[in-house]
Amino acid sequence: MRSALTKWCPIVLVTSVLAFGCCTASQASARTFGGYDCTDDCVSHAAGYLWAEEHEIESIDNCPENRSEAFYEGCLAYVDDPERGADFDDDGSAIVVARRSSY
Repeated sequence: MRSALTKWCPIVLVTSVLAFGCCTASQASARTFGGYDCTDDCVSHAAGYLWAEEHEIESIDNCPENRSEAFYEGCLAYVDDPERGADFDDDGSAIVVARRSSY
């Protein structure tokens, strides 16, 4: 009995590790915006980016820390790369954000 257990244990272990790896791979494919993980389809990150663009923020010290973490990170993304835009996440998937009218 012991030899059968010893024989199959490594196979069960490898199978378990591979199954776990497959499950965590989908979590790694979560959306990102400016290198930051998105929790809400990147809408809050894009909103923070657009706010920073509208206010012509040039320093991370001017990003509002009293907003959500995602909004703040969107502002940081603007300061880091003001040319990236807010319409797409890092993988090129569209982000739908309501824009304020300029009237």
